[in-house]
Amino acid sequence: MLSVVIPIFNNHDYSYECIMAVMENTKNFELVIIDNGSEPPFKPPFTGFVECQIIRNETNKGFPHAINQGIAATKGDIICLLNNDVIVTPGYAERLTEYLDEYAIVGPCTNYSAGLQRVTAGIYNSKDELYSEAEAWSDDWDGMIEDVTFVIGFCMMFKKSLFDEIGQFDESLWPCSGEEIDFCFRANEAGYKIGIARDVYVHHEGSITLDEMDKTGVIEYQELCKRNDAHLAVKWGADFWMKQAVAQ
Repeated sequence: MLSVVIPIFNNHDYSYECIMAVMENTKNFELVIIDNGSEPPFKPPFTGFVECQIIRNETNKGFPHAINQGIAATKGDIICLLNNDVIVTPGYAERLTEYLDEYAIVGPCTNYSAGLQRVTAGIYNSKDELYSEAEAWSDDWDGMIEDVTFVIGFCMMFKKSLFDEIGQFDESLWPCSGEEIDFCFRANEAGYKIGIARDVYVHHEGSITLDEMDKTGVIEYQELCKRNDAHLAVKWGADFWMKQAVAQ
């Protein structure tokens, strides 16, 4: 079974849209929502026969802590971590899951991401148009996956057994930024492969939580990036951002 884990901090409208897209485009799954101190508390939409559990933190404990909480509560053997500003598309789960036979961690392409996952798809102005463009994208790139050393965590899929083996996401990287890169490098170190599924396209609004925290003075975004990049550089080298591509 697939467990879809979605941390949420405010931005309720985006979260509802994200969850409804998951409901439309995912089969045989459970939904695990971590409400990371939202005000007012987040109330999920009606999910029908889909099992949905919500974990409430009274304060924002950060994205790494929230996903560790969520993964610990899952029942499935496959985990899909999803930002609450992502709209998944038809066939995303099936395509990503198929690649887990060979790859330990996989992620899709999108319109908004650092690194190699950012692409330019067709123009869309509605969910139906997004779904149509994503289907055309999948047809054009069918069966294509690119070996990399890390994927960005707006949407990433892996087996729960990998999490059990290499350990939790680094909670010192509060509130987020780089925890998925560290997780991927640790998987690499353990001998596992990571890939970008070139035939999967999802929409990512991008940085809505960090933008809100920056505007309200909770964080200074540029300083956060510098601090977390420095932390990762100590572990993985100062040029870790340049190491995403795997030499052929």
